[in-house]
Amino acid sequence: MRKLVTAVLTLTLALMVAIPVMAQPKGGAMMTKDVFTPIVLGFDMMRDGKYDAAEVQFKKALKADRYNPFALNNLAALAERKGKLKDALAYLTDASEYADRYVNKVQQTCFVGGLCAAVKPIKQGGEKSTIAPIIAENMKKLQAKIAATPTAPQPSTPPKMK
Repeated sequence: MRKLVTAVLTLTLALMVAIPVMAQPKGGAMMTKDVFTPIVLGFDMMRDGKYDAAEVQFKKALKADRYNPFALNNLAALAERKGKLKDALAYLTDASEYADRYVNKVQQTCFVGGLCAAVKPIKQGGEKSTIAPIIAENMKKLQAKIAATPTAPQPSTPPKMK
């Protein structure tokens, strides 16, 4: 009985780890409607200046597809706009992980805050990823911005008294 319980628990844990990985597109898959729709809605909201509502839509897409590079890229654009550069870089780092596997073409881009391009996918696939080079370019721009951002001055240590 104890071996059966152990086996069931092991199998359950293995499935919990495997399911998110299995949900990622494999070699050129198109996005499903439950992921595609909130990304398109979020992009349109972002273009209209409704940034908080757009963020909600992108996070909704991530609940269905944790590493969706379109949603992550757009969240990075919003984070950069808010001055949260490290958060933006984290989103782009996650986005780059699987970006090559997403073949939805990009219909439109917009620049939020003049740095990161936000993207709107379409239901048409290509031979290779169109989002991967956008993410790479955004990472490059963001890393340069982070490097150029002055850090807060550190308090100096007073000289020792003799």
